[in-house]
Amino acid sequence: MARWTTLVVSGAILATAWIPAAWAQTTPPAPTAPPTPDPQVQQDRRELRRDRRDLKQDRRDIRQDRRDIVGDKQEIRSDRKDIYSDRRDLRQDEKQLQRDRAAGNTEAVKKDRAEIAGDRKDLRGDRRDLYRDRKDLQSDRKDLREDNRDRREDRREVKHDKGKLYRDKKAASAK
Repeated sequence: MARWTTLVVSGAILATAWIPAAWAQTTPPAPTAPPTPDPQVQQDRRELRRDRRDLKQDRRDIRQDRRDIVGDKQEIRSDRKDIYSDRRDLRQDEKQLQRDRAAGNTEAVKKDRAEIAGDRKDLRGDRRDLYRDRKDLQSDRKDLREDNRDRREDRREVKHDKGKLYRDKKAASAK
């Protein structure tokens, strides 16, 4: 019985001495200053953010150019319709002029000539609008090609900067 008592008492003493020592070993280390970031890694991150921002802006520009192209095509379509209707009006006025001449109605002939002059003026204006819209369409297509070129270039820069950042992070962690 004395052995058991000695064993239990010595076990209790050992446990009271060992448990706090075990807890002391598992406490986290005292806080230290955070490691200073590598300036090259920071620079790479800034470049990557800037290139991604440029890429996003290029995508926005491309979407806007595509919208402009669609709008220009619609304007060209409406200009063609206007030209068609103006030419039809002009033909009708010329036929009316021939009828009024044949009838000998001088007052109606003057009125018909004025209408023909107005229709020709409208036709010239619509043709001018059509040429201007075609020119706008060409310039918008040119802008789209330039923006696509910029987007491809920015995408290459982003990929390059990602690789550079990875290499610099790896080099910084090896130090």
